[in-house]
Amino acid sequence: MIIFGSINNILYLCKKLKSIMTKDYKYKVTVGMPVYGVEPYIRKCMLSVLNQTFSEDIEIIAVDDLGPDKSVEIIKELQATHPRGKNIRILTQPHNMGCWAARNRVLEEAQGEYIFLVDSDDYISEDCIEKLYSQAIANDAEVVYGSVLPVNLQGDIIDIGQDFLNQPFLVINEKDGLAKFANKSVHPTLRDFIWNILIRHDFIEKNNIRFKKARFNDDMICSCDMVPLVSKAVLIPDYTYYYVIRDNSLSNYQHRKTIKLDEIKEFIRIYTYLKEKCLELKDKPYFETRCTKGLILMFFMICGALKNRNRIQPELGNKVIKDAMRHPLSLLDILKFKNHKIINLGFYLIGILPSALSVYLIKFIGKKKHLL
Repeated sequence: MIIFGSINNILYLCKKLKSIMTKDYKYKVTVGMPVYGVEPYIRKCMLSVLNQTFSEDIEIIAVDDLGPDKSVEIIKELQATHPRGKNIRILTQPHNMGCWAARNRVLEEAQGEYIFLVDSDDYISEDCIEKLYSQAIANDAEVVYGSVLPVNLQGDIIDIGQDFLNQPFLVINEKDGLAKFANKSVHPTLRDFIWNILIRHDFIEKNNIRFKKARFNDDMICSCDMVPLVSKAVLIPDYTYYYVIRDNSLSNYQHRKTIKLDEIKEFIRIYTYLKEKCLELKDKPYFETRCTKGLILMFFMICGALKNRNRIQPELGNKVIKDAMRHPLSLLDILKFKNHKIINLGFYLIGILPSALSVYLIKFIGKKKHLL
């Protein structure tokens, strides 16, 4: 019975792989977006997709997450009046499920050879899909990244201190190539947002790429899972995406009187996943840098929480902070590092000290780094 079961599983996987490789797609590209509470922004976003210079038909999937406003009514108006409106599909969730579930719905329902995700309060350049698709075809790429331009609500360019949003032109064609580029330094070299990437549909299905359940930052988790799997990628310097910065973002603590402890704990849960992902990458050439970056990311997040600690309700305890900074590796593993050994020993120490002393050390380093 076990033998037959194994044979059946192998046959099933072979059939599934064959169906993926030979699948005929109705569209060249599917553009998908979650829709929830974006009434002031959805028209601009949707028109930027509808007015693309790309000559082929684009499938547009808007996932209605049952928001309280008239976002979907605006989409229906454009569906009825725009020359490309017939290509809009509105999919309604059974109940409000969150951005992660809406993005998964796009991946499951898409009929395009390539899939492109956009946040419905951002917008894209008119030649976005044309530029990304041409690079995908020319280089047989699994993913193509465009550069990102941060703007305010008025469309003015703003500096948010993230130079890595501006990319060089780069063609990658080797195993671990994209992950090596992303981890060539402890400083960010590749953004961890999942939008503004043209991703080949069969690559998504072959690797079973999906968004994990999270209140926010589900795109960071998905990027963390996806990047190590990419062998063929293209990065272009052209700005194809306008990232709209709004003051009422979850991460903009300075504009809020109180911050819920549950929100901080959710950040810690997500960043712990990102930190511990390195355990799956021990055989990779970029492992030590990737491990270090995960801890630095957690450290920055904890410093942000400490900076606003007096507004967190209920209180953020020292033990929660110390546990968040716990190193995923053993001391013996760290001592074998050829790169970044000292900083990892420092993070290891923070994670084993008594809670109060651990927090004191975080504050001391945070002040030295001008994070507190």
